Amino acid sequence: MSKQEEIDDDNFSNSSNSSEFSVDLDYNLEGFKKIASNVFGKSCISIEKLGEGGFHKVFILKMEDDNEYIGRIAFPDYPYWKTESEVAVMKYVRERTTIRVPQVYHYESNKENLVGQEYIIMERLPGISLSDVWNNYNINEKKNILLQIIDIQCILKNQKFSKIGGIFYDNNIKDFIIGQVTEETFFSEKRSELNIKRGPFNNTYDYIVAAIEKEIIYNKENFNEEEQKKWIPVYEELLSLVPKYFINNNNNNNVNDIFILTHGDFHYTNILVDGSANITGIIDWECSGSYPLECFCTFPVWITDNPFEDSDKKKSEENQLLQDFWVKEMKIRDPEFIRIMYDMDDFKSVIYHSAFIIYAETGKILDILENLRKK
Repeated sequence: MSKQEEIDDDNFSNSSNSSEFSVDLDYNLEGFKKIASNVFGKSCISIEKLGEGGFHKVFILKMEDDNEYIGRIAFPDYPYWKTESEVAVMKYVRERTTIRVPQVYHYESNKENLVGQEYIIMERLPGISLSDVWNNYNINEKKNILLQIIDIQCILKNQKFSKIGGIFYDNNIKDFIIGQVTEETFFSEKRSELNIKRGPFNNTYDYIVAAIEKEIIYNKENFNEEEQKKWIPVYEELLSLVPKYFINNNNNNNVNDIFILTHGDFHYTNILVDGSANITGIIDWECSGSYPLECFCTFPVWITDNPFEDSDKKKSEENQLLQDFWVKEMKIRDPEFIRIMYDMDDFKSVIYHSAFIIYAETGKILDILENLRKK
């Protein structure tokens, strides 16, 4: 968590500049307090900054009866759609699974309100971030966490959908629907302003093609001539390779196209635990939705080595031990999960990576393309 800031009637700012990495955003905390007071029928006596994520600022709303709630103010990266989908996903998970997620009490998916930004007021789940304590756990505690992670992964895998896209709730039919995708790569760095295909997609082929075509359009509208000459041919060549690894299934009858509920950032920063190494909830469901099963079937990312960090032999050995344990236990629970993970073609995997990386240079797409050419 970032350094917390106490905010009350006499001491708060309408924009946050509290840390070096804080996103500058205009908002009205006094208005937020008034909204919270109306929602719960009790006075909101203080707001305390809890942290800042990639797309939001997080506050603790403390009421006069000492109850505390979470208030999230969204950055205007993908207006309306991101907030609507996040609320719908949490509603879906609460109603149709046993995974504990925050209850949403009130939200607004537009800026025309007392806060001046989109926001969500939700339940504050007990526990602290797994990322804060993971390195303090012994090996048995880590294995215990992984067993619980397997439970969650299996529950998510069993939530199947007919299309790729974000999950939304249609108040007219009182049911959940699949709409346009809400992934970061489709809206970050002004991509939300592009006139592109956003889904929902009937098959993985169309989804991958749309992701690559999006980058070609993005390059044309945002890069100078020199950069365009460098990157557009790269993406065009990637596009030409898609039919080699993905089935162009216009009739939507490919039995291998399975779409399941996928958390947009299933990392230990978004997993809450108590003092006995029990998972108490999963948070941060923005950018989640219905996506290809083969993308879902992977190791928990925090037990894999980070390719951008210097190698640590002791940590790598422990990661390997935990991966072996996870595979053994997942095979017992869901053999198909492991089969799909190991059956993924290496080159199909790198096309996924290339299609959805936000920064081509850091994503080493040129190196990836060179390897694909040799295939």
